[in-house]
Amino acid sequence: MNKQNLLSTHNLFTLRLLLSLLGAYLGHTYRHTSHDYWFAMIFVFTFIAIAPGYYQFKQHGDNFKAFISRLLHWAGGLCAAIIVYAYHSSGRIFHEEAGLIVLLILALTTYLDGIPRGWRCIFAGLFLGLIAVCVAYFDNYVWQLAVLSIAAIAVSHHWNSNVMS
Repeated sequence: MNKQNLLSTHNLFTLRLLLSLLGAYLGHTYRHTSHDYWFAMIFVFTFIAIAPGYYQFKQHGDNFKAFISRLLHWAGGLCAAIIVYAYHSSGRIFHEEAGLIVLLILALTTYLDGIPRGWRCIFAGLFLGLIAVCVAYFDNYVWQLAVLSIAAIAVSHHWNSNVMS
């Protein structure tokens, strides 16, 4: 499997949804430590978002402006999450609130990154926002989110296979 296939939009979409679903499970099961997971995920999602642009820039030498724009976009999300985590570490924000705020920053950053990129990033951002609402207000939500993510992955796979053929 080559890097270009590994960094396909469908594969990255699937990875985002699975990591989001894992975060929903952790948010449901371990509410007091889920903020650490979401803080780590902002770094992982940043890497997922900029890796294809970096690979394309290194291979072809084009789209430098688009790569830098995407990098700055995600750097802003990282800075906001670091500030929230600093507030949390100083005791100004409780564990649950810190996790929800970082999750909302991740959702918004992913959603806004998807506007010029396509429906998969937009869906991932909306899915993260839905997870934030579910974690805050509902007790039983993981299986419904799992069904939604499986359906979205199936649509993405079908869309991807129709585009390829």
